[in-house]
Amino acid sequence: MENTLDRVYAAIKGLNVKCNIPLSTLTSFRIGGPAAMVLRPRSAEDIRRTIQACSQFGCPYCVLGNGTNVLAPDAGYPGVIIRIDTPMTTPLFVDTTATSPAGTALSVLARDSVANGLMGMETLSGIPGTVGGAVAMNAGAYGAEIRHLIKSVRILKNGRVLDVDTKKSDFGYRESKYAAPGVIVLSATFQLEHDDGQAKQRMLETSRQRKEKQPLSYPSAGSVFKRPNGRFAGALIEGCGLKGFSVGGAQVSPLHAGFIVNTGNATERDVLELISIIQQRVFDDSGVRLEREVKLLSEL
Repeated sequence: MENTLDRVYAAIKGLNVKCNIPLSTLTSFRIGGPAAMVLRPRSAEDIRRTIQACSQFGCPYCVLGNGTNVLAPDAGYPGVIIRIDTPMTTPLFVDTTATSPAGTALSVLARDSVANGLMGMETLSGIPGTVGGAVAMNAGAYGAEIRHLIKSVRILKNGRVLDVDTKKSDFGYRESKYAAPGVIVLSATFQLEHDDGQAKQRMLETSRQRKEKQPLSYPSAGSVFKRPNGRFAGALIEGCGLKGFSVGGAQVSPLHAGFIVNTGNATERDVLELISIIQQRVFDDSGVRLEREVKLLSEL
């Protein structure tokens, strides 16, 4: 693998690449060993060139945004992390549309849209991921989802940059057709509406609720489980008496049972074991099978 990495490194020389970067610094869970290489692309061509080199030399790669919904392995990653967490251009607002590069923080785009007299994204302002990640997983909060707002995407697919008009059927619950590795979102255009005068207030209220109900003082990956039909994962977990339950440094948040937090020294193994315990206890207690929402790095 060392020889393979040397070849890839030589092929992408001159790009913004760093070696042996702890994954714990790239994910909100603050968990994970070293990644062999991390690319922060400045253009779509940087991404295409890196994927081509990895494919040519048999080197694994994955695409990562802010890493806010990801559990990284303790052993690290032996290939290239393509880290799209920095905007390649600035967001563009034209009438009621907003076009943003994938690396823009969704929270920043939501705030900017309100500042530009628009509404529709304000309740998404508390989601900590990037625009690209939000499109890939159809992120949502407080009744709003990306699929309700998105108009089109610019993507990299099979080495080609394509502009695609999206359809609601392209998106499911916390999933979409626009997810890596097959498709990489470069930018997205959203169809918003003129502000009714209450957008800023709704955004502030969303922020207040998030601070009040979510364990923001500890590293986490957000909601661990998808919402089961007609139920709430947090309530089911709390009903099993698991609030505050720990495995190693991983703990079911005492504030919100739908979150697992890193109390300081959690490992991937701790989190996976705790997830397994939660799923079994909830099933035994209620018959509901909780489906994991947090992604493993190997699934990207």
